[in-house]
Amino acid sequence: MSNTQTKSSTPSFLVFPKRKSATSPQADMYMLISYQLNKVGKSLGVRIDFNQWDTESHSILGQPMHNQILQKKICEYTQKVMGAYYMLNQHGAEVTLREIVDTAFGSAGGGRVYSLFNVFEDVVLKMEKLLKEGKSTANIQKHRSCLKHLRDFIKLEYSLNDIAFTRINRQFIDDFEHYLKTTGGNGHNSANKMLQIFKKVYRIAVDNRWTAYNAFSGKRLSYKDPDIEFLTTMEIQQLRDVDIQKEYLRKARDLFTFCIYTGVAYTDLQHLRRRHIEAAGNGTSFIIRKKREKTGVEFMLPLFQPARQLLDQWNSGWENAAPDTFMVPRISNQKFNNYLKEVIALAGIQKRIGTHSGRHTFCTSVTLENGVGMESVSKMVGHSKLSQTQKYARVTAVKLERETKALFELLKT
Repeated sequence: MSNTQTKSSTPSFLVFPKRKSATSPQADMYMLISYQLNKVGKSLGVRIDFNQWDTESHSILGQPMHNQILQKKICEYTQKVMGAYYMLNQHGAEVTLREIVDTAFGSAGGGRVYSLFNVFEDVVLKMEKLLKEGKSTANIQKHRSCLKHLRDFIKLEYSLNDIAFTRINRQFIDDFEHYLKTTGGNGHNSANKMLQIFKKVYRIAVDNRWTAYNAFSGKRLSYKDPDIEFLTTMEIQQLRDVDIQKEYLRKARDLFTFCIYTGVAYTDLQHLRRRHIEAAGNGTSFIIRKKREKTGVEFMLPLFQPARQLLDQWNSGWENAAPDTFMVPRISNQKFNNYLKEVIALAGIQKRIGTHSGRHTFCTSVTLENGVGMESVSKMVGHSKLSQTQKYARVTAVKLERETKALFELLKT
């Protein structure tokens, strides 16, 4: 490395052994990073015999395996620093060695660095500590999913392990959105949910003035009402009547049928225990009363006969089961969706049906179409706002015929 006291145009590197004392036989390998007359030393995490270091070849003599580890570390650190350098220079501002090292490694000199992933991890950690026992971890999982997408995106686009808030601009956000919808495999609403979480974390930096401006300013996050299919009364019967030979497909069909006649979402289905089913009236009928795992809003619905028959099939004598007994067979959401596709195909139904379609079918074909009031349906499925239920109020052919029957008779005269 040259001793000329001029500003270097790019970072330069020098690898050297560092002993605790002049007589110590052991040494730790360090990389000295120099830029603009400033220098930072970073330990490579490799210890060697001091006398085995060759200053000409910059390698460990007589230790090929040990030397291979060292060279790999040198290459890794060099790539991190240069990746950070080129990324930071894209924005045109004057870049310091401290910013380069902070971006590449997350910290320099042991000081607190307010970088994206440091703060994001802290947010998730606080959420986990505040989560009450028995409550859903779905929101935490969404935050972790967003964090993973951001890590993958920054690694792919910038070859970095972290990024300073000061280097996040509108172009970064737009590029991340494009990544979510393409490489990330997210639909429009899922991508916007990830951006909403990212925005919440970024807002912490804005409020604490860790960045001079808000890169999300003017960025609108819009959601589209999902067009989830539901089954008609005739299709429900097709589903129930179809002859299925494979046990795992019969299991998926029965679980979906239970969803159709109860309106429970997948996560509530899998958390349904005996204590959530209460006797009603004279003790011969039952209601399901439970708080939704997703929102904590209580739902309450009658245990209709088709659903009760399935409970009898899964758990004979379930009425006398212990309070914590699970009421339905266990299955992952991914397998449930995959098996359901096969079941729907066997039933000859030409629709894209997923597990959440059971909830839509309950609201549309089972309740609203049969004259159950909107307010009652809203309470049964645990919606916090009536507007959520109104999305299910589709005008089906059967509903249209029933509600206009009297008008047809009147207009005959």
